[in-house]
Amino acid sequence: MIEDRLEAVFSELGQRNSAPRRLLTEALTQLAQTGEGFTSEDLWHRLKQSNDSIGRATVFRAVKQLVERDVLDCIDFSDGTRLYRACGGRLHEHGDHHHHLACTTCHRISNFHFCFPNDQLEKIGENESFRVLGHTLTLYGTCKGCQDAASEAATD
Repeated sequence: MIEDRLEAVFSELGQRNSAPRRLLTEALTQLAQTGEGFTSEDLWHRLKQSNDSIGRATVFRAVKQLVERDVLDCIDFSDGTRLYRACGGRLHEHGDHHHHLACTTCHRISNFHFCFPNDQLEKIGENESFRVLGHTLTLYGTCKGCQDAASEAATD
């Protein structure tokens, strides 16, 4: 369960079960269920609606720590936008390995489940004298909704 994974990571980090931590866990659990991408700033503003005293640094530090522990995925866009998703590693609702499709127009992020076979990854590592320990893959492009909107705008 998503909430359990978040609680386990926060406990590993030695963080006490405070009101801000509970709010953060609740918000991230909701975001994981929707698959919605968010910035640290978005998350902080969302949490401030429930608890005005929650610190910006607290939220940003928690996001950084959750990315480092493979609980949040981070997707960087070429325009400087950095979005996070609560689908990293064991946190994903199905627990399966996946990658991301990222729309450069609307910043929508979706999952896809194709992956290179392990033997191909090992071969890449061998060819480059590199030991592959893991990987992520994000494909950037334009989602169907943005393609349709562009087509409609072109015909107007």
